[in-house]
Amino acid sequence: SVSTDLFFSFRFFFSTTLPPHKSAQDTQVAFQIGWGLGDSTDLYLTEAPFTMRSALFLVVVATSVGVLVQALDNGLGLRPQMGYSSWNDCSSNVSEAHIKAVTRYFIDKGLVKLGYNYINVDEGWLLGRDPNTLEIIEDKSLFPSGMKGLGEWIHNQNVPGLGKVLKYGLYTCRGPTQCARPEYRARCMHNPPNPATGCMGSNGYEHQDARWIVNAGADYLKEDSCSASQVHAVAFDDYAKMRDALNATGRPVFFSLCGWNEWYAPPDPSVNFQGGASLGNSWRIHGDGRDWGALSDAVNTMANITAFTGPGGWNDPDLLIGPKVQIGGQTSLQARTQFSLWALFPAPLLISQNVLTWSNYSLATYSNKEVIAVNQAWAGKPGRRVSGGNLSFPCSSANHDCENVWARELPTNSAALVFVNNDNKAATIACDADCFGSLDISGQFDVLDLWSQTMVGTVQAPYSLSVSVPGDGGCRMFRLVPK
Repeated sequence: SVSTDLFFSFRFFFSTTLPPHKSAQDTQVAFQIGWGLGDSTDLYLTEAPFTMRSALFLVVVATSVGVLVQALDNGLGLRPQMGYSSWNDCSSNVSEAHIKAVTRYFIDKGLVKLGYNYINVDEGWLLGRDPNTLEIIEDKSLFPSGMKGLGEWIHNQNVPGLGKVLKYGLYTCRGPTQCARPEYRARCMHNPPNPATGCMGSNGYEHQDARWIVNAGADYLKEDSCSASQVHAVAFDDYAKMRDALNATGRPVFFSLCGWNEWYAPPDPSVNFQGGASLGNSWRIHGDGRDWGALSDAVNTMANITAFTGPGGWNDPDLLIGPKVQIGGQTSLQARTQFSLWALFPAPLLISQNVLTWSNYSLATYSNKEVIAVNQAWAGKPGRRVSGGNLSFPCSSANHDCENVWARELPTNSAALVFVNNDNKAATIACDADCFGSLDISGQFDVLDLWSQTMVGTVQAPYSLSVSVPGDGGCRMFRLVPK
């Protein structure tokens, strides 16, 4: 969709491809009106269930100069995507055996029923490009069934009570070479046309690779940004090439941009860019979140761009990590805080850690239905920071960079709040009348602690809530339930 001083745009989404934890009665239509640069109003209308099986996405653009603006044309991403990504879990050492074990775990532990339906294979699955056909060659030593065979296996897994609802994701890069960890560079192909160093990317082969990836059965494509130009106009054009190539296949493929910068989110009239949703279904807005310090900085970035997210296209502050990862890591407490904030933003919920060896605490974190419900709410406004400034970790109370309160208005006169404490000790954090003043709520509320699942009190105007929050990246999360 587009929204600039020259464009008046309507964006309609009609979809019957529902997340597996929702019924047909939850089918909705997102209707967005853009008027003026970066200024839009979202209205969400409940509709009777559709009878057609496929998703239809229609963009109608009326402009003062009569120009039809291209956009992603897949009808996907009406809610933030949920699932698994292999990157932090496996690095480039991903394998078919591990992906299958993870898939079975997600089914057996009920994670798919909660909405985690994407199983995404990140970097490391392909060897290079055939010198004669220029087609992708997958690594059969790690994926003996091939990527198409793996996709068929994932699609054929039966989820009790839901059927065959799993989705399958693959990875490429918009640059000439992928990011490629050293062990991956040692095994990928280096004969021409493959690069002498590094592992080949999709630059210049977008339509060919899009067809290959779709033929392999992919429902999701993550495209990284390594070895590619970081000039804004060039980056936007690179991603537009893959967007158009995916559109041309006729198959709806969730397109996830991994460009690591917040400038993918807002429109940029200077280069005729209409914002992230004109390119993809989600876009990375920060560098890799390897630990809680980096993820705290991603939280700061999210505070700057909350206006540029919504059904069809989401700000992506990176994957959900914990202690059981090959790349980076954070404590289980910090992982719970990350999950709470990502749910409230709302942002993609893609688990990227070794679920086969993680703790019961971690499973409980990502299985919390109340927190997931905050993330997947169709109506309401994006979350925003209502108290505190930019976070640091480690932090200093003297610098006022230890505490945050985030809030999100939800349907039916409700709201969710997350209190964050990056200090090295527990602290009492308050959301006072000024903090509450930015929320469009009224009346009296019970305060439900979403992690302890207990009611901790009531609030009414003039609203105020003070809570003790554990330190070292701890949090408390609440939902205001109208009385």
